[in-house]
Amino acid sequence: MAILRAREEGATFGSIAEAAGTSSQAVQEIVRRHGPIQRTETATSVPTPAK
Repeated sequence: MAILRAREEGATFGSIAEAAGTSSQAVQEIVRRHGPIQRTETATSVPTPAK
């Protein structure tokens, strides 16, 4: 969780890796596997709310 939080706050993969004692590739993989799910739908596919 600390790795994900640091990345969300803008820390680089390299700085996180150094602090965690691992490689930046490992940090990237952790973020890729456990980071926030990115939505693939576009804004046009969401219905417009009624006024």
